[in-house]
Amino acid sequence: MNLLPPLNLFWILADLLQIMVWLIIAEVIVSWLIMFGTVKPYQPWVRTLQRLTDPVLDPFRRLLPPYKLGGLDISPLLAIIVLQVIENFLFKMGAASMR
Repeated sequence: MNLLPPLNLFWILADLLQIMVWLIIAEVIVSWLIMFGTVKPYQPWVRTLQRLTDPVLDPFRRLLPPYKLGGLDISPLLAIIVLQVIENFLFKMGAASMR
């Protein structure tokens, strides 16, 4: 009896995208904590989190800069929507390849 999910490249990529979504959500929460002064922005784990999420968020920030929206940064929301669409596509491709 095999209890592990089938190893499928599409599903592995989809799982990696899901991890990125969770990292983006963590980045949003940390940015709020920085704004409230609870977390220092130069802590190593904060900078590591930013290094991981900025490559995904920066294209959306260039598309809709926060200063054009009154300081509201909607790049995490846009990135999560796009990542979810890609993830859904990868899951469907993974399911199709298992047939």
